[in-house]
Amino acid sequence: MSTTIEYVRFEATDPAELTAHREHLVTLLRDRYGAAFLGAHLARFEDGSFLDFIVWDSPETAARAAQEMPGDPAAKGFFGAIGTVHEMRHAEVLHSTRR
Repeated sequence: MSTTIEYVRFEATDPAELTAHREHLVTLLRDRYGAAFLGAHLARFEDGSFLDFIVWDSPETAARAAQEMPGDPAAKGFFGAIGTVHEMRHAEVLHSTRR
């Protein structure tokens, strides 16, 4: 297994709606994928677009979640707030550090 980052850059018309549904999405990811879900960050770029940065235990889990979650009725609040997706990629983590 190699830790994998999921990187998604997208537009959203209502940042408040997006963030309001974020915690629910994170709870769903924890419940569904358990220890395979390692963490998530939601950020906004200066141009107003958003970055969803999720860390998974493996590329297999990342691919599975990318396929399952957007169509999951329990996650429709978050995914319904997303507009145009500019980029979605998975990348293998080669090195990481914490404070």
